[in-house]
Amino acid sequence: MSSWERFQKFLHESATIKLFVIGFIILLLLIPLTFVTSLVRERQQRQDEAIDEISRTWGRDQTITGPMITIPYQPASKGVNGERIIANEKNYYHFLPDELNIQSELKTEKRSRGIFDVIVYSTEIKLSGTFRRPDLSIVENAGLALPENAFISLGISDLHNLADLLVLDWGGEQLALSPGVEHAEVIESGVSVPLNLTTHTDTGTVNFSITFHLRGSRSIHFVPVGKETEVQMSGNWGSPSFQGAFFPEHEVTDDSFAAHWKMIYLNRTYPQQFSGIPAGFYESEFGMDLYVPVTDYQKNERSAKYAVLIIALTFMVFFFVQVLNRVRIHGIQFLLVGLALCLFYVLLLSFTEHIGFNPAYIIAAAMTIALVGYYVKAIFKNRKLSMFNFLFLVLVYGFVFVIIQMQEYALLVGSLGLFLVLAVAMYLSRNITWADELGGADQRGEVQA
Repeated sequence: MSSWERFQKFLHESATIKLFVIGFIILLLLIPLTFVTSLVRERQQRQDEAIDEISRTWGRDQTITGPMITIPYQPASKGVNGERIIANEKNYYHFLPDELNIQSELKTEKRSRGIFDVIVYSTEIKLSGTFRRPDLSIVENAGLALPENAFISLGISDLHNLADLLVLDWGGEQLALSPGVEHAEVIESGVSVPLNLTTHTDTGTVNFSITFHLRGSRSIHFVPVGKETEVQMSGNWGSPSFQGAFFPEHEVTDDSFAAHWKMIYLNRTYPQQFSGIPAGFYESEFGMDLYVPVTDYQKNERSAKYAVLIIALTFMVFFFVQVLNRVRIHGIQFLLVGLALCLFYVLLLSFTEHIGFNPAYIIAAAMTIALVGYYVKAIFKNRKLSMFNFLFLVLVYGFVFVIIQMQEYALLVGSLGLFLVLAVAMYLSRNITWADELGGADQRGEVQA
């Protein structure tokens, strides 16, 4: 046998060369897989744009802050001779309520923009509690108090979908709230009403209450401004995600939730009266997000992460078939099968947007397995080997589907599955004479279906 003939035989029969070819084809298939991942992210971005568009018209994330009493003052300083000098500028002193009780009942619903669905909510919020009359001596220590210009403010992060005119019951007096606050130092967006403390001569405490309807999306949060703050929240949503500085007592069912928070001012870092923005004020907010455990696009992206694994396992089966059963498979045939496996993710994404992830996965997997199975039958020309490859693909796609459904145990199950695959590969390759580069099938075995 001539050197050229030996070299040709080496190229056709060497197990190592076959592995290098398979590795090169897998690297080549990373190009279409990258496009698939980019396509999933692009569609996810379009969904986010649809959510933002609906949120702009329906209502955005809502954060309720207050109410609080604010007293303007002109800061004072000492002159050279010790006299008190009053500045022309105006600062603000804020007083928080002694008690704050909040009740909120959420009603969620689904809104659509094209093929995209967004979860939004409407809620009735009831605020009540008590205020202690502000101690003007605290303000006078900082400067010249202007109690005649005091006001009550209530922070609402998105006002444009309030359903009612807001009227505050202040010790039996009905005060109509107006949009905006005099100075957006602590509350940037909200409503307010003047409270002339020179004419309101209440002593002790004043009861207040207000009820209003609000619309929003994604989340609803509160800032615990009360010396004692208590929040009761319920709604028809089975996947609440409680967020923020405080965690509630709660009950959750498949389609509803109920939560209860109770805090005192010792649980936070700022006092009941302050000037400026105290440290930790915004960080103390808490509430609930309308959490969707795993979106369909997230499932598609997670599926795409297993693409290389599925391709590698399928090619591994092809490798053992051709080495142990002397079936010749051309590199182009490897490439065509790999492209069919890549196309699965495009089919999956396309079907998901119309019928949901689970049925889309079943349909896309069935189409891909049928296509590859029919093609492999023509390659192997062996019913037993073709059936083995068919069942293997069913097992792999089924295994990946189970992993995607899991959240807490996905890593554990995936690791055990890979360990089992490696064990099978080591078992099947135990008789391949890797050192004999002129043919890895001198000691032949068979792939057992």
